Amino acid sequence: MTSVCASLSTPFPSSREDLVFCAAFALAWDKLRARFGPIRMDPQPALADALNAMRLGADVVDPAWSVSGAGFGGEGVVEALRAELLAKFPDAKPQYLPEKVPADDLLAYGYLSKVLKFGTTFAVREGTFKSSRVRAFGLDNRAFGPDPARRSQVIVHDWAAPQDFVLELVADDPDSRVLVAQIAPAETLAATVANALGRLDRLGGEERQLARDEALAIPRLKFDLEMMFGDLIGRPLLGEELHGKRFGEAKQRVQFHLNEGGAGATSEAVIGSYGPPPPRSFQVTSPFLVLLQRREASAPYLAAWVESAAWMEVLGPVPPPAPPPAGWGSPPGWGPPGWGPPPSGTECTRGVSG
Repeated sequence: MTSVCASLSTPFPSSREDLVFCAAFALAWDKLRARFGPIRMDPQPALADALNAMRLGADVVDPAWSVSGAGFGGEGVVEALRAELLAKFPDAKPQYLPEKVPADDLLAYGYLSKVLKFGTTFAVREGTFKSSRVRAFGLDNRAFGPDPARRSQVIVHDWAAPQDFVLELVADDPDSRVLVAQIAPAETLAATVANALGRLDRLGGEERQLARDEALAIPRLKFDLEMMFGDLIGRPLLGEELHGKRFGEAKQRVQFHLNEGGAGATSEAVIGSYGPPPPRSFQVTSPFLVLLQRREASAPYLAAWVESAAWMEVLGPVPPPAPPPAGWGSPPGWGPPGWGPPPSGTECTRGVSG
């Protein structure tokens, strides 16, 4: 299972599922906070506190490859966002930006798109990930050919063991890094990121470069994910300007690829109070607590935290969601179909992760 995270402080679940953070949602939230101050709800979810604590300046996300804003429909927020989006990304096809928002309704929006290309395409090869054979990229280890140029695109920041190292793949934008860190996960995604960044530039001299007899194989990655942040939906917003409002939607979509030709990310996020209020729902679909307690007692006489389906009558797996429409938000040369630079004449099965 893969989860899209709105905040880097997201803890790793015990099941060690895949986690993906992309800054588009945090950018939208940052504009909300700049406009209205820290966002408060009743009750306040932990995710809102985490987002209020995040700071994403221009050193993290270049304004040249992002668009974000927040405000009421009557302030022209949609028109301003659409004009900026089309000016920076003329070929973008936003799915989350509404055509219009009622004057008194609230919208926060974020969009991010960045593509990086390797000057010399890496070799396509077969790799191994855990117990699976996977399509990978790296060096072809031939006596003659482009391997010297490929090796020059790899910086070894740290190496402790065959399963413990930090690499950088040098792309066409000197201001951006593509880092691959095979390290042990920490408690949260933020702590894991900090551990990897803390190991940059530990090596120098020849150790910093790949030797001719050193192997390189990195699995190709490609996904298209969407996440609804239910903890932020339906709760009354606090504060003078936001009194009486609730977020009716809070969601993000992330596309990403890493292959022999380069890496790229496109993400779109929306947080809004526009539209009819969501209907109340009482379907227990995630971990929950059951208590048996005397009405005037200070403690229950039974408490059960239900984390798994082990105590339930399981009827079968939940069917997968319908795949999103192809070509969402794809800048030139990236996005389905054919994400990223061409795979050097090889074929790769395309699919949607989620």
